[in-house]
Amino acid sequence: MFGFGKKRDDDGKSLTQPLPKDWEVVDLGLLGSGGMARVYRIRDEVLGREVALKVLRPELMKIDEALDGFVNEARITAQLDHPNIPAVYALASDRKRSSVFTMKMLEGQTLQQQLEEKDHPGVLAALEVLLRVCDAVAFAHSKGVLHLDLKPSNIIVGSFGQIYLCDWGIARRKAELPTDATPATHSQGTPSYMAPEQARGELWKLDERTDVFGLGGVLYRILTGRAPHGSATAEQAHEKALVGVVTPPDLAAGKRPVPRRLSVICMKALSPDPAQRYQTVEAFQHDLERYAHGLSQLPMRSFKPGEAIVSEGEPGDAAYVIVSGSCVATRLFGGQPQELRRLNAGELFGEAAVFTGQPRSATVSAVTDTVVGIVDQAALREEMDRTSFMSLAIRTVASTFLDLDRQLLHQRQQSQVVEQALRQLVSTGSRTVPWKPLLATLTQSSGASEEEVSTWIRGAKGFAIKDDALIFEP
Repeated sequence: MFGFGKKRDDDGKSLTQPLPKDWEVVDLGLLGSGGMARVYRIRDEVLGREVALKVLRPELMKIDEALDGFVNEARITAQLDHPNIPAVYALASDRKRSSVFTMKMLEGQTLQQQLEEKDHPGVLAALEVLLRVCDAVAFAHSKGVLHLDLKPSNIIVGSFGQIYLCDWGIARRKAELPTDATPATHSQGTPSYMAPEQARGELWKLDERTDVFGLGGVLYRILTGRAPHGSATAEQAHEKALVGVVTPPDLAAGKRPVPRRLSVICMKALSPDPAQRYQTVEAFQHDLERYAHGLSQLPMRSFKPGEAIVSEGEPGDAAYVIVSGSCVATRLFGGQPQELRRLNAGELFGEAAVFTGQPRSATVSAVTDTVVGIVDQAALREEMDRTSFMSLAIRTVASTFLDLDRQLLHQRQQSQVVEQALRQLVSTGSRTVPWKPLLATLTQSSGASEEEVSTWIRGAKGFAIKDDALIFEP
């Protein structure tokens, strides 16, 4: 079967393994190398096309487990005819000399490489990639195959939108998994993305939910910039995988904002108990799709740090969803902006003014480079008015919120006015100061009316207004 040339000394860079004598190929160089195999770019002279040639490392040829795994990868991948799984063209295996197979040439970057770039496409673009990977995994499950090594470095993103799930080297047919409860002597896979049952070598427990954990791990990497069991060494990662406890994305991401809904989806997929995970890839994909496609259909707008997205006092004609970046909400008190709260990716703002028809109660500005999705008034009202009950409930909640908000604002203004009046008395060293000049100052600094200021001062304990003077009587 094999007879193309002689076996040459292995240099790791050139194709030295013998090939079947009827294969007419030209070696175009090494594409990549891993612990089990190397991949070369070759030109098939018969068909006139470039393909990838995967070769088992020479030092593993005498190890039956490695040989069987290599051949199993080729056969399993060849049986999975799916747009997001690279096609296998031919397999040749000789236990004494070489084992190789040819497959579709994949051009592009791994998802891992993209996520490591400073200006990577962003969370939404990465979610679209993950959704296509879900398609591939769900198809494999329908054929009774588990991947068992899902991670960003096994996902190829092409220059023209092609997405491939690669490296089916430890994939298993579910029907061929052992049924006896005897742990394997060692676990196969990538510890930093491994489900607890896989880390413990409990092969009889592996099923579709084990791959759901792997997909959750990819989502975790997208959201946080790290693997769920990220550690300095593989041994430490394996120890974490045995326990299966993962820090929630919103806590592990540091300053990187994580949408709350995505964090919930991610943690459900990464549950250490398979019964608490999504039970199928399709269920995980459904929740992910609702989030991703709900946002992707909105008109987008970008804002630079410090740029106002909405301004206090203006009419509200749209609400906004933060797609990426972070914002701060502020309100003027005494003519000075004061921070109310921070908002991160996945949060909505500006909806109360749309629901109630009231002016905006705060200014929201970008803190970092920020992208928001715009939910215009018509779309918001259309969604809200699908049922009269929901419309009424939402309007009532929004109105109640604004009423409470105004009460808090008045209380804060009142305390500031009283405090400022007390400071004026202290600065003079007297318990009496002329009232009209002080009233003008308090009105200007608080933004309230003279009537409101007078009412607040008269209602404060220890204060009295007599004969055009403010008197403090503790």
